[in-house]
Amino acid sequence: MLDFIQNLDVNILYFIQDNLRTPFLNEFMTHFTSLGNGGLIWITLTLLMLIYPKTRKAGACSAISIILCFLTVNLGIKNIVARTRPYDTYELIRCLIKPEVDYSFPSGHTAIAFATVVPIYFQLGKKWGIPALLAALLMAASRLYVCVHYPSDVICGMIFGSICAVVACKLIYPRLTKNSCTSDKNKQLDEKSV
Repeated sequence: MLDFIQNLDVNILYFIQDNLRTPFLNEFMTHFTSLGNGGLIWITLTLLMLIYPKTRKAGACSAISIILCFLTVNLGIKNIVARTRPYDTYELIRCLIKPEVDYSFPSGHTAIAFATVVPIYFQLGKKWGIPALLAALLMAASRLYVCVHYPSDVICGMIFGSICAVVACKLIYPRLTKNSCTSDKNKQLDEKSV
């Protein structure tokens, strides 16, 4: 089964580099994928959401999700699985960007993207959620286009990032805010009794 996945993975990458690459897309995808370095675009988006009251809850969920994703994916799973990058395994794979120093599985860029945008979709609705999801999907596609990840790395990055988002929004965030909500209600009751 693993051999089948590996063969499918590399054949998809060969197809991308042999049939889909154009000078314009090469330029666009290399620049877009670099926005995800260090989670730059997603951390910036999260900080902007934290500034505005209407988007603060989504920003808080995204922030928790990003931290959770970094700890589990970048520091945990990547080092446990230790899958080598496609261009290190197959000499015919031509990477379009500077080689990455960490392991391939799962895609950290993709995981952080989905960890950020899934809370946006569920907290802010389709108006903001759909463009955010499209940006995350484009980040995932850019990782394949520049050939720094296998398709299975990217798919699992989407899954792990989404799981981190659900855990952050459904479990961690409500617990963090439960005590502050209770103390706010008690404060309001004290003010009314005065």
